[in-house]
Amino acid sequence: MARFGIHLSISGGVAQAAARALELGCDTFQIFSRNPRTLKAKPIDPGDAAAFRAAVSESGIRPVVIHVNYLINAASPKDDTYQLSVDALADELVRADALGAELVVMHPGNHLGSGIEAGAARIASAIDRAYESTGAQARLCLENMAGAGTEVGTTFDELRMIIDLARRGPTLGVCLDTCHAYGAGYDVSTARGLRAAIEQARSAVGLDRIVLVHANDSKGQLSSRKDRHEHIGDGSIGLQGFRNMLACPELADLPFLLETPVDSPDDQARDLAAIRSCAPQDEYRHLTGRMRVEV
Repeated sequence: MARFGIHLSISGGVAQAAARALELGCDTFQIFSRNPRTLKAKPIDPGDAAAFRAAVSESGIRPVVIHVNYLINAASPKDDTYQLSVDALADELVRADALGAELVVMHPGNHLGSGIEAGAARIASAIDRAYESTGAQARLCLENMAGAGTEVGTTFDELRMIIDLARRGPTLGVCLDTCHAYGAGYDVSTARGLRAAIEQARSAVGLDRIVLVHANDSKGQLSSRKDRHEHIGDGSIGLQGFRNMLACPELADLPFLLETPVDSPDDQARDLAAIRSCAPQDEYRHLTGRMRVEV
């Protein structure tokens, strides 16, 4: 059975995110563990980490997912940016362990004209260095990208390249972002297109590596290479696309996390209800006592 959740703000402290997840009726949730607008951050406060772990344990909400800072560019050919990115990635892994998060999601990076192969090699090295310097246990997941500019990881084959080059490769997971996949040319809006994408993922990375889904509708069109998230059902993928995903046996039991726009206070609850409405009818007749918001 799929688990549904939202990327939530850590405003007011990380422990508040668990409370917000419970209030919204999430089964899982994702956060930034630090300010996403800077590569440098203060160490996480042990008291805050303990409060977060206690709140998560009490709620029973799992898995907890950390999304790394958007400014990290582990594919950069610029030495100073690359070193800052390696250090920031190591810090993200340390923070994930401190918070008890099982999964860490990473945008692979931008090669900035140096080429996919060179970028993939730098990403793989950055991952290895970050783990070796920290001994972290959280599982890092590479996210597929829409293909804007010089992004690495637009195809499953490019993700496989990173996995094969990294000593940590056997432990790495994959986060399937539906908006990014659609922008990159995988037509996940149709049953046939979704099946083709699943088979390509099976061949390139193995379906056992896909451990979560970023469930986002798309403002852009198929193959637009645009990373523009839309509310569930309001974009080019549409409700039927998400119904197909939740009926797909390879995806149906994964965590589905929303990164949809927050234009009004009720948007997250509406999007959560919309994605739940796409699940097979017998799955969500009750939510183990949690709130359910109807659309």
